[in-house]
Amino acid sequence: MIKGGPEQPVEDGTAHWAAHWAARIDAEPDSAHDPDLAAWLDADPRHAGALLRARAVLAMFAPDAQAAPAEPVPLESPPPPRRHPRIAMLAGLGAVAAALALALLPRGGMAVATGTGEVRRLGLADGSSLAIDARSRLTVDVVRGGRRQVAMTGGRALFRVTHDAAHPFQVVAGGVTITDVGTVFEVTQDEDAGTVDVIVSEGAVRVATPLGTRLLVAGQRGRFAASAPPPPAQAVDATTLARTAGWTEGRLDLNGEVLREAVAEMNRHNQLQIALGTPALGAEPLYGAFRLNDPVAFAQAVAASVGGRARLTTDGLVIER
Repeated sequence: MIKGGPEQPVEDGTAHWAAHWAARIDAEPDSAHDPDLAAWLDADPRHAGALLRARAVLAMFAPDAQAAPAEPVPLESPPPPRRHPRIAMLAGLGAVAAALALALLPRGGMAVATGTGEVRRLGLADGSSLAIDARSRLTVDVVRGGRRQVAMTGGRALFRVTHDAAHPFQVVAGGVTITDVGTVFEVTQDEDAGTVDVIVSEGAVRVATPLGTRLLVAGQRGRFAASAPPPPAQAVDATTLARTAGWTEGRLDLNGEVLREAVAEMNRHNQLQIALGTPALGAEPLYGAFRLNDPVAFAQAVAASVGGRARLTTDGLVIER
């Protein structure tokens, strides 16, 4: 919470533009010197305070200091231009690392693409929020009191939706449309398999394909495809629900999943890639919890559990037997 005197009401346009500039500065620090931002700050004395609050929200959700930092990329840049005085006043909050961020979205939508090892959190204009897993692509078009739609073109996201019966929240992925009924749910789009996996942990969703509709409630999941009728709902216990969302906290929790699936998950989150030198190991079931950002420890533990070895090569890590 930011302490201070009574907050003056800010029109919706100001809040949205403050969120827009906060997200821009977070993702592209040079945006702090944009002349359009300087003009917007000068247009109304309340704008600086609105931007300060938006960036404070970002700062509160900064990554843990112990998290593995992003690999530095050396760049040659010209000296930064002179800062606008109000931007200089805001600079003390700092930019939030891209590996884990929360951004309030402006009107008009935003395209989001996460890279290897990048998990991003977004707070939406309607009060909803989502966590986006690594190697995911989606477009968010959410306006408070209006259209609310997310289009996924690959990857995984966890949605916490603020219910609004007059404006349903929809996620469209691979020809499948998921409509919330006041909900927390996870959507994983497997482009290779042509499927969309939906898991509901709170509330309910209605999943529609060209060949039918299925209602999923809390504690249920289903794997859908645009080319097939909706499958029956499958029950999911609380432990499994917690495990499937472990990626939002940097964990890989395994309870019988096979090694090839676990390796694919680790590779989604790390530049150091893992390969199976003995393909038959891919069918080995695994149990335990691992840190998603530590592929070396994962490979060593797995090798020990299957009676094999892990070695480092010029191309990455190899697990073999």
